[in-house]
Amino acid sequence: MKINKILATVLALVLVAASIPAVSAKAADEYVYGTLSYLTYGEYFSSELGDSAAVAADGYDTITSATTSKYKSFVNSAYTTDESTGETSIYGISNVPVRIEKSVYEAAVAGTNSAVASLLSRGFTESASELSVYKEIASDGSISAYVGLTNTDVAADASSSISTDTPWGNYIVYIYANDGSALDSGKNIEGAYVTTTDGQSYPLYHSANLWFQAYEFSWAVEEDFTEPHGNNPYTASLTGLTGKTISSVTYIYKTTDESGVATFSKNTYNVGELKVKNLLDDSASVTATEANNTNNNTADLTVTAPAGTNYNVASVGSLVEGTDYTVAATESGYAISFSENVAAGAYTVTLTDDNYEDMTVDVVVSANISEGDITIQDNALVINNENVSLADFLSALSSATLTVDGTTISNGASVLFNEDGSVNLEAKTSGRGAKTLFPEAASYEVVLTVPGYGTITGTVVKAEASEEVAAEESELVEGDIEAEEVAAEEVTVAAAASETATEDTDTNDSAKTAVYVVVAILALAVITGEEILRRKKRA
Repeated sequence: MKINKILATVLALVLVAASIPAVSAKAADEYVYGTLSYLTYGEYFSSELGDSAAVAADGYDTITSATTSKYKSFVNSAYTTDESTGETSIYGISNVPVRIEKSVYEAAVAGTNSAVASLLSRGFTESASELSVYKEIASDGSISAYVGLTNTDVAADASSSISTDTPWGNYIVYIYANDGSALDSGKNIEGAYVTTTDGQSYPLYHSANLWFQAYEFSWAVEEDFTEPHGNNPYTASLTGLTGKTISSVTYIYKTTDESGVATFSKNTYNVGELKVKNLLDDSASVTATEANNTNNNTADLTVTAPAGTNYNVASVGSLVEGTDYTVAATESGYAISFSENVAAGAYTVTLTDDNYEDMTVDVVVSANISEGDITIQDNALVINNENVSLADFLSALSSATLTVDGTTISNGASVLFNEDGSVNLEAKTSGRGAKTLFPEAASYEVVLTVPGYGTITGTVVKAEASEEVAAEESELVEGDIEAEEVAAEEVTVAAAASETATEDTDTNDSAKTAVYVVVAILALAVITGEEILRRKKRA
């Protein structure tokens, strides 16, 4: 009876299973996996972004670069180089993992599916195993977004920002993760795009927008824009960003090891709301007068801006409004009054508007000094004004200009003096194009122009090394030589001692071995005796 019930139950389950529609699923061996030589930017981003793409497939750009080496470091970009000019064209993404139905693949190879055959003709390397991350190529040649690629949302820090103050484009964005983690190297970025609050996504391109420092990227919307390397980073597909608000930035990374195995990651940084404001034309401007003791330490700003704008003073350097300065509206702009405690120097005033880019102007606060109050004498700074402190003056040098014998030295003013006000005779600027201020023994005419302090001139004399100093240097050199000789002798002695020790070891080896054998025999005898006693006790 029980057996009949069991059989009835099994039969019922079989009937239920038979009534469920079969799900069409292809076995793994019905697919071909491999790496496609490249996808153009249009193919890559259209497939990845789908309906959210703000650019039509034929509207994506090809990036040209006169920089002959940097593009090679973007390991996932596809490019060609004109050997005669050295110009490089970056047109897409290289070595993209794909999956194709086996029947579709075979038809393409046989020449009966031209759409897929056209893609494979670029170069296709079949994989011996299944891939975990890939793009699907359909029978009509269409390409899917990545399958198997999981996105990680990352909250961006409040310091993430957008600015138009950059030589690399019309706009620049800085991204900082909320957890303090650093973004991976931009060299391994395969694809990247920004998404705006209206749900549209815009591509970012290697070299034109993306750099090795992934936390920052820029773009140009002016067709004739040229960056410091001489490249034109203009990309038509990014012009639509103007007026929009960026809400997130997404990076797709691909790292390939020596065996050719690729590892993917996808991170979306939620940056809040970064408004891409309209650019100003040359008719817009802001100017400022100097603040000094003749005008109650007040600078007047004259603002010329498009109709309908509402520019306000957002900041004055790192000063605190209400404590260090106050702002009052005027017919032409604003009046900024500085407190007596504010040190002389140049302060950058930033004005902001809701729809247009920021405007900036440097305002100079005067130290109200007379000629001769600050001089350079005997290779040292001499201040003859009790209202001027050495510390304040040295701080103001960050925005000063310096010429030495008629040659302007960029950033030279910042390294001209030591902390005690003496001239740094070994001063040298840092970074690319570093320059030594006083390269040899001679007299140098120095002209220092410091905002708020005026122009200061003087003569700096770098003397020949004295005989006494030369003798000391000679003694140091001789001392170094003697030290090296002593060290060499110590090495020789150590080596000799090692050889002697080796000989002693060889001589004593036989005796030591004999002792070890005797000790081992005695130990064995003791153990054997104890075992015999235990057995007798048991018996």
